[in-house]
Amino acid sequence: MDAPRLLLARDHLRSGRDAAFRAAIRERRLVAVCRGVWTERAPWVAARPEERMRLRARAHAHMCQDRPVFAFETAAALHGLPLWGAEDSRVHVLDPDERPARSRPGVFRHSGPLAPEDVTVRRGVLVTSLERTVADVVRTARKEAAISVLDAALRQVAWRGHDEYDRDAAEELRGRLIVRWSRMPGARGIRQARFLAPIGDGRADRPGESVSRLWMRILGAEDPELQYEVGLPSGRRAFLDFAWPRLRRFGEFDGDAKYLDPLLTSGQDMRGVLRAQRARETDVIAATGFTPVRWGSERLAGMSTFAAFLRAQGLLP
Repeated sequence: MDAPRLLLARDHLRSGRDAAFRAAIRERRLVAVCRGVWTERAPWVAARPEERMRLRARAHAHMCQDRPVFAFETAAALHGLPLWGAEDSRVHVLDPDERPARSRPGVFRHSGPLAPEDVTVRRGVLVTSLERTVADVVRTARKEAAISVLDAALRQVAWRGHDEYDRDAAEELRGRLIVRWSRMPGARGIRQARFLAPIGDGRADRPGESVSRLWMRILGAEDPELQYEVGLPSGRRAFLDFAWPRLRRFGEFDGDAKYLDPLLTSGQDMRGVLRAQRARETDVIAATGFTPVRWGSERLAGMSTFAAFLRAQGLLP
């Protein structure tokens, strides 16, 4: 399906197509993105929350006289970072003025210092830098969204492809974030940021993996090794999402992307993906003797649900 596109009401009114435009609104074929800006309903409904956040930002920028600087969760989406449980009904903007304009429906206005180096351009709009964005979101978002953003940012700067992870690059970003937080004593969310800082790991490639690892830590489960490398009988290598060598177990988080994302399915249909998955699992078991455990988003409906699952699998006392 095509990506959602912006339709400015003023453009349709000026072009004389207002009757057709109003009819599309009445028939609910269009959805309001912000005041004066619409988009087609079908691609909007199909879009992920982060994509809808990016579209709202572009729409808001179109309607502003002065270019806004998007921040917090909106900036995270514009940087391509995933947000677990994202709330996409409003945009977040940052105004360095001590007395910024008031927030209004659809727009949450933050005030605070904004250094020139903390502003960049993404997708054609002004946005806080990656480092500033992560520093803000990790402090203020729910911890599940915070860890997914932190992991994804570390991966963005450190993942080199072909299973290569630049630990030095990841640690450089982590160190800069820690310095920022150290200069904000008493600020909202500093305790959460300090708790999450050492946990963040860019080897997690999906929010479900990030949240799973966070909850394992909170619940007191043994920390897993991430992207655990296994040499297969075929001579190829497998990288496991989670592994507990002492327990002789390995875990795989099966998010929808494994079955639906063309970049991950290599063009295979669902049956082909499942067949390849079973063959890989058989090879991993043969190579390691480890017992597999798999879970998906349904096990992450809540921490108590996940705790019960871990106990049933012998991964939590």
